[in-house]
Amino acid sequence: MGAVTGTLAYSTQLAGKRLAIITATLAATSDTITLTTATHGIRTIYGVFANIETGMGANFATLQVSFSGLVITIVSLNAAGAAATSFGNIRLLCVVD
Repeated sequence: MGAVTGTLAYSTQLAGKRLAIITATLAATSDTITLTTATHGIRTIYGVFANIETGMGANFATLQVSFSGLVITIVSLNAAGAAATSFGNIRLLCVVD
């Protein structure tokens, strides 16, 4: 498992919550991104949606995303559902407070 730096690319208000776009470059089959109030201006995560921006192929095809507190865990899988062997850039759309 690797710790990846997530960069806040965009943030906007939506019905009392905010949508935040976080970009990151994955480096392992299971990576974590820790958001902070000081760096990202985020106190609570309500939901996370992920997509692959670059590097998608047979060896990097699917993302599984979960979160607990301000830590987001991303598991990368290949087209057959096994652990990915190559990686690329991802974008996370987060509903936050």
